[in-house]
Amino acid sequence: MNLQKDICAAFCDGLVVREVPVGFSISTPVTWFSGDRISFYARIEGERARLEDSGSLLFGLEGQGVDFSSENRREILSGLLSDHGVDLSEEDGLFCTNWVPKVELATLALPFLTFLARVQDLLFLNREVVRSTFKEDLISALEDKFQEDRVSLSEALIPSLPHYTVDIVVRSASGKIAAVFPATNDVNVLRAVLFSMEVQKHEATDIVPFLIYENLDKGAITQQSREIAFNSDLTPAVWSGGREEVMQKVSRYVS
Repeated sequence: MNLQKDICAAFCDGLVVREVPVGFSISTPVTWFSGDRISFYARIEGERARLEDSGSLLFGLEGQGVDFSSENRREILSGLLSDHGVDLSEEDGLFCTNWVPKVELATLALPFLTFLARVQDLLFLNREVVRSTFKEDLISALEDKFQEDRVSLSEALIPSLPHYTVDIVVRSASGKIAAVFPATNDVNVLRAVLFSMEVQKHEATDIVPFLIYENLDKGAITQQSREIAFNSDLTPAVWSGGREEVMQKVSRYVS
């Protein structure tokens, strides 16, 4: 048994290269998230060449819900691009390698294929990572809006209740305080509701509790928790409805 030979044969037998007008089309045995095989192109121009995808991958990922306007997701994508020597052409949505002499093109195939396989990981970020990304984006936006030194994290605002911590605290110039809870799961929603009840009970009129959803699609938060929150004294906002609008709403309520 020659394992190296067997592995090479298994991979190469699934590799299909055919000539097309731009150069060559390469179909691999590795599959996309859609179940189709990963394919890409070798574009040949005279003595130079590069590898590129069809232009559909970026739009496919966006269609599956990957938000590339998120600073964190852009950073993840930028890291993948850098690690594998790949560029993104913003103009036409193409992932491509640098131009190299035609004779060197084959050396780029494996890193490019690895990139195409790994970029799909953006679809499969686990819920904790997605929640963390939303929370980080929200913190960053609040720091930009109110100045970084006015924003703090995990702080107890009611002295007699040290265990009732608020995820994000914003102290405005007016003296009012925004107690911001990102609605990342049922537990956080119910924490926000309980905190808003304590604010009322302690007559803490300088504190305005907010519950900010990433979007209103059903997901980690149940309908029952949403209904409880909407019937509470929390001030709601929806990130996907406009980030600047969310910041303006917070600002209005604490001015």
